[in-house]
Amino acid sequence: MMLVLSNQAGAVRAARKCGVVASSAGSASRVGHATLATGRSRISLPARQERSLVARAGSDDVNEKLDELITTAKDKWADTEDKPTVVTLAAAGLVTLIVTSSLLGALDNVPFLPGILELIGIGYSGFFLYKNVFKAEDREALLKKIDETKSKVL
Repeated sequence: MMLVLSNQAGAVRAARKCGVVASSAGSASRVGHATLATGRSRISLPARQERSLVARAGSDDVNEKLDELITTAKDKWADTEDKPTVVTLAAAGLVTLIVTSSLLGALDNVPFLPGILELIGIGYSGFFLYKNVFKAEDREALLKKIDETKSKVL
């Protein structure tokens, strides 16, 4: 097991999470070091200076795409004839998401139910793959259905 620790407090927190007994060096002269006591030996690690790295590559592309999305959204909103209906549907969608999230959180606390639902999901995914992906004609039919749905929505 390899631990990379940034300071003594970080060493203590990491050791507690891993179930390893952590103790400080105990003296002011050892500040900046962390001692981890494992079942076999003690490891003394020097504290590292924390460094941060900010990656800004491609930020112009991101800004351009963001501006493009915003202008597209503004254009679509301006073209919308029935704005109250759109706002009502958006609010209903938000309420539905909140209620669904709460319901799934409650279901997650029921013993054995999350595992059973996971098995059902894996089984249905396998059935879907078997029914729609393995054969060429089934793949073509699935792609045709997807294209029809996209044309209806867009």
